[in-house]
Amino acid sequence: MTHSPTLALADDDELHAELVGTWLEHQGFRVLRFGSGDALLSWAAAGPHRVDAFVLDVDMPGRDGVQSCRDLRALDGYARVPAVFVSAAAPHAVPDEVAESRVQFIRKDGEMFVRLAEWLSAHVYAAP
Repeated sequence: MTHSPTLALADDDELHAELVGTWLEHQGFRVLRFGSGDALLSWAAAGPHRVDAFVLDVDMPGRDGVQSCRDLRALDGYARVPAVFVSAAAPHAVPDEVAESRVQFIRKDGEMFVRLAEWLSAHVYAAP
């Protein structure tokens, strides 16, 4: 039996989370959806859980994607898990220390899925 890579997706925009999550599932990933950074951190802290990458919205109420990434990196078992920001925010909104810690920024625009597919190919294996 082959392993379907697991992605944890945190996005407070339900429509966008559904769109991205469904696309990821069609690419062969198992997707765990979280409506906030707080929900993702609660899940991760109760772990450790197997997760191959994090897909994080930057702008979420409460614990945003940037803080979520920092907090995930501090938990046992998640420091080296690749992460990507998918957001409508401008790339300069991502603090340097996060941008330099294996996190890429992808804008929510017409090229989002192309860039996300490239990032996933480079960082996470997906079944064809």
